Amino acid sequence: MSNFLIIWGLILFFFSFLGFSAALAVYLPKAEKENEKWAVLPFVVMGLMLTAGFISYHFGMKMKKEKPMALSTACAVVLRYQHYENCAGRGGIRCQPYEKILLKLDGSEYSRAMRFDTHIARKNINDRVCFSFYDRNKYSHLKSSNITQWMTP
Repeated sequence: MSNFLIIWGLILFFFSFLGFSAALAVYLPKAEKENEKWAVLPFVVMGLMLTAGFISYHFGMKMKKEKPMALSTACAVVLRYQHYENCAGRGGIRCQPYEKILLKLDGSEYSRAMRFDTHIARKNINDRVCFSFYDRNKYSHLKSSNITQWMTP
């Protein structure tokens, strides 16, 4: 809903200038022929569209305020580790290597690769571990799920 309000507000704001031009083209000739009361209408249309667009955009942004991310907890079996170089630039000059751990979560048929920080100790393969993590399935803006700490099973 917040995305809709933001987009609707931007559309109204942008098209207020087109609405002003259209209202000016339609009603200005009438204002010249009759009274001058029609000359105000294009400005009213533009003002109303700008106001509605601003209000819609404001409420959309207010609804979208970031909420703090909550940690999830899970237990799983360690399947393996994967090392990534993550090199950028010509010739791989700037490398920022990282590791992912492949886990089979309890109660799941599938395995998940999760990123973990270097300050967290590695666990042995086929060990059952419990951990807290930021879940990418809950927070789609994350690149991958990130393990923050190991817990006792």
